[in-house]
Amino acid sequence: MNATLTKETPAPAAPAGTERLPPDAVRTGEPFTVLYGPGVGDVFVDATGEVRTMEHALWHMLRAAGFERIVFSTLHDPVYFRDDASWRRSRRPARRTPGPDGRAGPPGMRHAGLRGPLGGTRLLGGGPAPGPERPAAQDTGAARASGIADPFGVMTLHAYLRGTGHRTAVVFPHADEFLLHNQASRQLAQTLAAWASDGVEGNQWVLVFNRTSLHEVAAFLTGLGRCPGLETFVTERRDEPARGGTHRIDLPGERELERLVHGARLRKGLRVAWRDLDRVVRAMAGQPETVRVWRSRLIQLHERGAELDRDTVRPWLGAAAAEERTAWERLAAMPGTEDLVRRFERLRAEVATEDALRARGRPSRGEPPSRHLVFLGNPGTGKTTVARLVGEIYRDLGLLARGHCVEVEAGDLVAGYIGQTAQRTAAVIDRALDGVLFIDEAYGLSDQQGGFGAEAIQTLLKRMEDDRGRLVVVVAGYPGKMEQFLDANPGLRSRFPGPNAVPFPDHDPGILHTILMNRLAERGMTAGAEVAEELRQIVENLHRTRDATFGNVREMRTLADAIRSRWSERVGPEVDEPVRSEDVPESYRGHLSRPAPEPAELLADLDAYVGLAPARRALTALAGRLRMRQERGAGAFDPPHLLFAGPPGTGKTTVARLLGRMFRSLGLLRGGHVVEVTRVDLVGEYLGQTAPKVRDACERAMDGVLFVDEAYSLVGDAGGSRGGYGQEAVDTLIREMEDRRGRLVVVLAGYPDDLERLLDANAGFRSRVTVKVPFPAFSPEDLGEILRRTATAHGYVLAPGTEERACRLLEATRRARPAAFGNARDVRRLVDAMEENKGARWADGHKGPELLPEDVPEALETGSAGGAAG
Repeated sequence: MNATLTKETPAPAAPAGTERLPPDAVRTGEPFTVLYGPGVGDVFVDATGEVRTMEHALWHMLRAAGFERIVFSTLHDPVYFRDDASWRRSRRPARRTPGPDGRAGPPGMRHAGLRGPLGGTRLLGGGPAPGPERPAAQDTGAARASGIADPFGVMTLHAYLRGTGHRTAVVFPHADEFLLHNQASRQLAQTLAAWASDGVEGNQWVLVFNRTSLHEVAAFLTGLGRCPGLETFVTERRDEPARGGTHRIDLPGERELERLVHGARLRKGLRVAWRDLDRVVRAMAGQPETVRVWRSRLIQLHERGAELDRDTVRPWLGAAAAEERTAWERLAAMPGTEDLVRRFERLRAEVATEDALRARGRPSRGEPPSRHLVFLGNPGTGKTTVARLVGEIYRDLGLLARGHCVEVEAGDLVAGYIGQTAQRTAAVIDRALDGVLFIDEAYGLSDQQGGFGAEAIQTLLKRMEDDRGRLVVVVAGYPGKMEQFLDANPGLRSRFPGPNAVPFPDHDPGILHTILMNRLAERGMTAGAEVAEELRQIVENLHRTRDATFGNVREMRTLADAIRSRWSERVGPEVDEPVRSEDVPESYRGHLSRPAPEPAELLADLDAYVGLAPARRALTALAGRLRMRQERGAGAFDPPHLLFAGPPGTGKTTVARLLGRMFRSLGLLRGGHVVEVTRVDLVGEYLGQTAPKVRDACERAMDGVLFVDEAYSLVGDAGGSRGGYGQEAVDTLIREMEDRRGRLVVVLAGYPDDLERLLDANAGFRSRVTVKVPFPAFSPEDLGEILRRTATAHGYVLAPGTEERACRLLEATRRARPAAFGNARDVRRLVDAMEENKGARWADGHKGPELLPEDVPEALETGSAGGAAG
């Protein structure tokens, strides 16, 4: 800017404006001031209680900022004024040229060098403005141009700004429409570009865009494509807000809304409940509404003869205005928030200290600490509720102006096309300015493969920096996934430092039961001691069998609402009837404790198997001990992990399946299913594959049994000969056994000596696997019985001498390779071989069901000892 003002006439004192349009907004030294925001188009309540239109409020702001001449321009009125002083300062003394008769001719144009289609006539007329330094009332008394074409209007405005006699502001109150439909678009673009590079310092072009964010203004100008100079100016300020030249007009705050209420009280006669006024106004300021909306609602109250209090505004404010307790008191009343309360008490002390230092002229230097938070926890642990309270607490501490909470998820920030995500994210952030932006399940931004989540993160990080002091971001989600989210971009860790991570642990059963009973009472129900005890058992079992999706408080609300539905159906209008057991849905009654079956009943299925007497005795003792603990009221306890020690084919897998059903019958496992794995299912071939494979197997076995056959093979590669990842599998499995305690039973199976070496290889196994079940090799008598049963199951009978010969073969096979002998498994293989030999005789006419001694082969090939146990 080369030209400067040659004089500066002090501006007279103007009436006080509003907080949303402060004079500092145009004291930037920039050629333009771009105004935008959700408050554009609203009305404003100034310090005197007057309700002013946007143009009136702009006039007061510009006068307070020192502008002596304020010119307005719209499509309908290319040049007009709202005060007499600006109008007079835009007129030059008339220069009358002598006519042929010697008398003065008509007055010339007020700007030398300007010539237009109307020749030298005075273009600006109209009646006088209402006063020397006051704006005209709405649509009355303003000096307006008439008959000016758009090109001449642009020339006139530019000439005003080029003048150095008076500090001048030219205002486009509706810049979107003006730029879009002005017929002198080329001339206007050239004028704006020239003004941006070579304007008069102190003079300004003020453009008001009906856009909620600067991103939207930039997008509009880019799409318009007519004003490259202005487009560049806005784009640069969008990317570097600290450069100045833009101002966001927000929604009204508490002070302005309080003036609105008092204005309605004094001018309209609105009745106000003084005891509720502070609470109501605070709640009004937390809503995304304009003064226009609130003024209309206050008029509605007055016309109904209603009083402004916390009850009459409930339809507009919900429970916010009716809440008696402060945000601090509500936070302290929430279960498990003791650490949070202490955190915010420390923050209150820090703010008080800073205020005291500032009062003594010793404010802190440097950037303030980050106020952004990470909430780590499962659903229903209070994260959203606390985020809302954070806004109120930060507002009470003076850290946020409004303290409202905008709640979104990752999908609300991400669009489907390039460039749209940044705009969508920016629009959400604009809504949250001066409050809290709560992003639930924020890891959805980093989980996207090939999506635009990274663009949303970048936009968020930039705005967190640019709008420091006006925005608090709270990201929330499952703890593990949130750690991955914070690692997705280096900037996230710096904006969400470690001390700002807030854990939200699952509520314990006692707290959940209290929440459930309170919910029933809130919904008008009463429950006797017997039903309350049943509900306690249900809650305890729900908690014990929970997974990562467990809803905590949400789950209690769901249960209470389900009970109320059945209760309402049963009692109808007899609402004094208490809740009964039958009102609890069947899907929840499955969580109630059942009388534990007798051990003999639990293990009756083992009677059908041969050779499992030692295992049956061990499991009978275990079942009896668990049943005794239940009957003694020992409370919930976790089912144990076990060792199944024995050679292959001795029934370990079979008993594992029965074990799952036994634990389910005792109420210790919800599912009772069995997932059978070996080393190949748990150990990966490459680095990083093993731990996920182990976790996946444990996840599939949740609420059931994970049966690990030949478990010693996991550490058989300690020397590195088999890939070296077995130890990783063992370490991961031990962690899973601890983390999933009570939800997962692990059975380690194999030879007794090998299992002892496994326990010695890692002390974690020995401390966690507490029950050993023996599976000794089958005796010859057991093998003979299994042979008879297997043959019968296949529809055969053993001819005389067949069993004796088969048993001799089995014993010879055991002696030859004892480690590889498969017990019952080899008996089944032997029957298959005998059936094959019988098939050869079948073609010769031997059609009977007998298996003859000659069907017994001379030798039996032994199978691998590493197969699945029978």
